[in-house]
Amino acid sequence: MSASGTLSRGALALLLRITGTPKQEVDAEDLSINADFKELINARMIHPLQNSATSLNVDDQDYELLPCPSGSGFRYFSSGAGWVNVPTTSIGRYQVSSNRFLQFVQQWLDISSHQPVTELAGDILWDLGDIWLGKSRVAVLFCRRAYLAQTISTVKLAFGSFARRRSAVILTDRAISQNGPPIPGEPLCIAIHDLLLPDQQCISAIDKDLLAELLGYGRSHQAKRPPTWCSEDGGELVVNGEQYVFTGLTHKRIIRQLFEAWESGQEKLRTAAVLENAESKASALSQAFSGCKTEWKNVVGYGNGYCWLKTE
Repeated sequence: MSASGTLSRGALALLLRITGTPKQEVDAEDLSINADFKELINARMIHPLQNSATSLNVDDQDYELLPCPSGSGFRYFSSGAGWVNVPTTSIGRYQVSSNRFLQFVQQWLDISSHQPVTELAGDILWDLGDIWLGKSRVAVLFCRRAYLAQTISTVKLAFGSFARRRSAVILTDRAISQNGPPIPGEPLCIAIHDLLLPDQQCISAIDKDLLAELLGYGRSHQAKRPPTWCSEDGGELVVNGEQYVFTGLTHKRIIRQLFEAWESGQEKLRTAAVLENAESKASALSQAFSGCKTEWKNVVGYGNGYCWLKTE
């Protein structure tokens, strides 16, 4: 299956298996050179490393490999079969083309190609960009070797400085280790194959509706929301059924603080502390919300050095 942005289910499973190796590499001799392997080569999901193979084992007998006179591939001599040609794809070592694969994942989630794939932790964690699930903006990341506790420790360190951690999902190559430390922001971590429909043999999309349900943004969750509600990142606030969407990072951090205070029964917060926690350089709330297109004054009250969420 060579259509742009498409992989068969079997080829994807093989690819994710290879991403779980230490260097995302595999010896061709260790694999069955089947349709899935050939599909990954044709889709440029894996690429050959410099061929260093000098021999080939056939029926428990080692044969010396020699270049074919034609210059294409290799051959060995067998007393029973004479000269036997060996395709280059049948020997040597292959490595996953990470950027190529992650660009496919971007397409499957309708992430704009203008959002570059960014490596966050050495060959382990990548930022794929943002998607919209309903009115909520969610950061999407990919983590390989997620089954190792050591990997989760690496992810924890990277997430400590990841600004969008409050609204994020981490896609993984397999089920995540339960022995690793908690990740800041408590992002949803889910294996890619768990977001595929059971009968989906040709992979060209990831089930965003299922992802929205798992994150709490789906329709069934929306129907259960109380009259006043706020998303984890503060980007979506509903007050008495009226929705307010905030896109600025500082704005979202302020809104989330005010909502949490209201939810816990605190009437007011000191404005200076709220601005500091939001990492804002502004000296006043009105200055912090300067340029905000949302009618923020409808839901944010402030005065005498304090601020609060307006729910009436």
